[in-house]
Order: sequence, then structure tokens, then C-alpha cells
Amino acid sequence: MSEPFLIAFRESFQCSVLAALVLLFPLIREEKGFIRSFLAGILVAFLAGFPLGYVPFLSRHLLANETWTFWRYVAESVMFYLSVVVVIRRPNLTPITASRALFALGMMLFFFEARGLGFLIHDMGVMTESMTMTLVAALAGTGAGFLPFFLARRYLPQLPLRTAHVLPILFMVIGALQFAFGGLGELEKENILIPLQRGLLDFVGNAVQSMQRVLLVPEHPFLDVAFDGFARFMAGDRIALMLALLFFMTPPVFILIHLFSRPDPLVGDIAANAQRRQVIALFRKELFYQTIPVLTAFGMLVVLLHAVNISMNPLYDPSPVPVRATETTNTLRIPLSDKMGDLSDKKLRKYVYYQGNKQILFLAILKADGSLGVALDQCEICRPADWNKDAKGYAQKGEHLICKYCMTPISSSTVNNPGGCNPIPVPFKLEDRSIVILSDDLVTTFTKAEALDKKGTHL
Repeated sequence: MSEPFLIAFRESFQCSVLAALVLLFPLIREEKGFIRSFLAGILVAFLAGFPLGYVPFLSRHLLANETWTFWRYVAESVMFYLSVVVVIRRPNLTPITASRALFALGMMLFFFEARGLGFLIHDMGVMTESMTMTLVAALAGTGAGFLPFFLARRYLPQLPLRTAHVLPILFMVIGALQFAFGGLGELEKENILIPLQRGLLDFVGNAVQSMQRVLLVPEHPFLDVAFDGFARFMAGDRIALMLALLFFMTPPVFILIHLFSRPDPLVGDIAANAQRRQVIALFRKELFYQTIPVLTAFGMLVVLLHAVNISMNPLYDPSPVPVRATETTNTLRIPLSDKMGDLSDKKLRKYVYYQGNKQILFLAILKADGSLGVALDQCEICRPADWNKDAKGYAQKGEHLICKYCMTPISSSTVNNPGGCNPIPVPFKLEDRSIVILSDDLVTTFTKAEALDKKGTHL
């Protein structure tokens, strides 16, 4: 029963972290009525959300799981962009309106996670044929996740966050953390970053195709069409990534611009120079403290976007296939098509040839023009240290080879060309639909490559 406990503990602990950020806000922690409204929202979110996912009748006859996920993404985005709204229009809330807003905020922080948790715990109970014990373990994990928050409540107000804790930054940080937490990964398999980028890619691609049809320049499978290259670029994943980057970076950048565009306080009516310096120093100290959480959230979003982009476009790095030289001719013959695959798919192939105690790695790839490229799985420039094996050689991403050391994209059409970050060419010829390489040529090329001075950073 440890798994349902740990899953529930993680979700409630993440919620308690967000709740702590809200309750550390100066205007909230100084008003007990506001605290009660916010905590009541969290409690109602669990009492309403958990049964919606746990009770089969409710989960089947209400919205589908994909729809709930969509609205959770919408709620997270609304929270994130409230930071911009608050900067543009500073709200002047009455106590009653503020209490209702805090209740809604508490609901938003835990409702969708509670519903997803209920759905998952019910399925786990069915699979283990122990509904009662699974439910008890999940409820215990939920309570345990909030326990550190309640134990630390008396110490939280002592944190020096008064100057850094302003409303736009609060909303922006909470939204960024919700993106990072991602909800129940076991249930939904992904956070908002992946479906957003995929949706933008589909939207832009369909929009470009519609525009081509309107302009009577549809894409042709064989003939070059005017602006076809531009259309493919606009409909590609780089534009989708740029739009996703714009979506996630607008609030932190907007808040940073707002913070640094504020002028220094007017001190002309203060007679004492020491008091003037003190006022300006306090202002700049406050600006520094407010910048830290914004830059932290900015960096966290950059890391998340980078990780998502890699997961959507993973590097293809095949395992090397051992090859041997024929005893009579001392040559290596590698068929263009065999049980390992067909090089016509334009995917990278790697091979290893053993010469004594040496392992000589080399690669082959069919280039865009139909010619073949054969080279060592190393280059002249990037020479990582022997212990950094994961950074050696090349991988493939789309139509490019990627140097795993410096992550430089290399067009496959330049394979066989020496210099730069290109793989070191290996002499070869084609005979009877096979790559033919003299073992002496391969060993000589490898020996010369190993004799090169290491020009990288030795990492």
C-alpha cells in the first residue's frame, strides 16, 4: 500500500508548497479571515474533486479525463497570466471580495489534482482488489502531505519575504510551479508544455496550408512551388517552439520590465544626505529581492522548455553493430540493406571494428542527394576526455547529425567533408550494394584522429 500513499503524499505536499506561498503574502497572513477562506477553498476542492474521480458513476457520466485535463491547463494558464493583469490593472478589493477570491484560489490549487488522484486511487484499488486499504493509504498520504505545512506555520511568517512578496510575482511563481509539477504524471503522462507545443504546431501547420490554398500555391510533392520553403519553415516545429516560448516567457519578462522601469524615489525634499541614501538603498534592496523569484521562475521555465523540446525531438543514437574484415582481402563489406535495416531510410547507422585492443567506431548515413556518407564517430575539434564517454561521437535529430559534445547541428549533406565539427571522413567505395572499406584505411584514419591534440575543454 506504499504506492497510493506516496502518490497522494506527493500531490498534497506540492499543494501545501503553493498554499505556503499564498499564506506568506503579507496582507493574507495578517488577516485570519483571509486565511480561513483560503484553507476552506482547499478543503472544499478535495471534498468535491476526490469523489468526482473516485466514484465510478460520477467519473463516467461527467466530463472525460481529457476534458478535465484541458480545463486544468486553462486554470493554470489563467493563474500564470493573472500576474500580467494585476500589473496592468491594480485591483482594489473589498474584504468580502478578497475572501471570495482566496476561496476560489484555494479551489483552483487542489481541485483538479484531487479529482485526478481520486480517479487513479480507484483504479489502483480495483487492480489490487483492495479498495478499502488503497483508499485509507491515499487519505493517509494526503494528510501527511499537508502535515509539514501545518507544523511549520508558526515559522513561515519569520521568513524575510515581505519585500519580495507582491501580488503579480505571487501569481507568476504559482503558475510556473504548477507547470513544473505537471499534475499526476502516472495518469496524464505529460504537463501543459507538451500539448501546448503540439497544438501550436498543428495550428500553425493548418493555418499555413489554408493560406497556401487561398493564394493558389499548394504544396507539390515533386515540383518546386513559390514560397514553399518559407511555408515549410513557418509550419515547422521551430515556429511552434517560438510561440510556446513567447507564451511562457511573457509574464516574467513583463514583470521584470515593470520592476526595472520604475524610477528611483524622489528624495529632493529630504534635507539630510544620509536619509536620502537610505531611502534609495531601501528601494534598490526591495527591487533586488523582488527580482530573485522572477528570475528563478524564468530559469525554471527555460529548463522545462528545453527538456520538453528534447523529449519531443529526441536524439537518435543507435548502438554500434560489430563488423569484421574478410580474411582474404582484409576489407569490411557492409550491405546497404540487411537484417539491421535499410540505409535508404536515411537514419544514422553505427559500426564498431575491433583492431587488437582498439574499438574503432564509425558511421554511415544516406544523404539527402542520395549519396552515401561514411566517417569516424568523432571529429577533429571536439575531443572529450576518456571518462566522458556519453559526450563522444554523433547522434541524429531530423535531417541533421548532432555533435554530442558541443550539440552543434551538422547537415548530413556535409558528411565526407573534412574540417569543422564534421565527422572525420573514412575512404570507402560502393560495390554490389555494399560499403567496402579497407581495414588498413580505417585503422590509419583512426590512428591519425587519435593523434590529434585535444582542443575541447577536456570535459
